[in-house]
This record gives sequence, structure tokens and C-alpha cells, in this order.
Amino acid sequence: MKSFILRVFRFDATRDYEFYYKPYEIDLRNCNEDFTLYKVLELVKEQDRYFNMPCASEFARIDNKVLSLDTKIFELLKVFGNDFCLSAIDLKRAKLDLMCDNNDFLKVFEKFKNICDESDFELYKSYKFLYYASDVREYNENYLGDSAFIFAAKLLEKYPDKRKEILDIVFDEEGGIDYAVNLKPFLYKDYEIYEEIKNSLKHQKEIR
Repeated sequence: MKSFILRVFRFDATRDYEFYYKPYEIDLRNCNEDFTLYKVLELVKEQDRYFNMPCASEFARIDNKVLSLDTKIFELLKVFGNDFCLSAIDLKRAKLDLMCDNNDFLKVFEKFKNICDESDFELYKSYKFLYYASDVREYNENYLGDSAFIFAAKLLEKYPDKRKEILDIVFDEEGGIDYAVNLKPFLYKDYEIYEEIKNSLKHQKEIR
């Protein structure tokens, strides 16, 4: 294989009515073993100056699997082949190519703001990819997101004296953990870690 095709999600919310996928041929001679998906997007930018680069720490989707832009490209070629689409993490909230409006995710933190501090907010933001991972929000707009549950588990470790307040959020009747689904179909890797944490939380429902 001398090259592969990366079809990148393109959309500008200020002017486009519909999104599309634009194909880019990537010469593998320009990639080494350490090349990440983000580095490949830099090659896309060299081909297309109108492509808007996301942050290196962002996540995207391939075949509906959420993955980090830090993922090695040769690993992805083994899994997905030499022609695949790279999508924004949430198509409905896409605003500029792979970048999305995440105000809905940030708003959920308001439920925790009286329990923790600004440093905890930085931790919460690191779980953004989990908020958008599953499709639960499609049928429950009040769903807090798997991000909230993993964050809550961390808060229970840091603030054991605030256990009840934290678990009251986790078991929110309208959007709590009882609505959560298994993340295996939605994450490229590490879904087992998050499922174990969620299951541990669920077992605390009756003892809170």
C-alpha cells in the first residue's frame, strides 16, 4: 500500500446547508510509524488550505467509533482499511469541519459546580468524548452523558463527604445512569474501563 484515502467530514455552520465528505489521498511515504491521525490531518491541511484544523486533543469518529486524534495511523489502516471516513464526533452539533459546539456538554457541569472547584472543571472537560459517544441523547435530551458518571466516580474519591449529593446527580430520574447503555459499539478502545466504573456506580443506588 503506497497511499490511502481519508474522507474528511466538511461543514461550515455559517454557510453550508449540508455536510459532505471530501476525499484526500495520503502518500504513506510521508508517514512514519509514529504518525498519528492528527499528523495526517496536517497533511490534509497542506493539500487544502480551507480545511480547519481541530485541536490535537480532540476526538472524532470512524465507522461510528469515537477515537482520539492521537491514534496511530498505521494501526487505523489495519483496522479500517485504506479508504475510510473521518467524522465530527457529533454531526448535529458540528460547526466547522471536525469541530463541534459543546455548550450542551459544558452545561451539565452546572449540576456539579457546588460540589467541586475550578480544577475539577478541567477534569470534567477531559471526558467530553464520553458525553458524545453513545446515542442515548437521541431519545433522551435530559441524559447527563457517560462523561458525568465517570466524572462523578472521580468526585466520590476526592470528596467522600459529599457522597449523597454526587450520587443524587448520578441517579437523576430524568437523565441519570439508569439510561446508560454499553459503550462497546461507540468507542474505539477502553470501553471496558468505563463500563466497569459505571457498573460500580449502579451498585451504589440502594446504599446511597
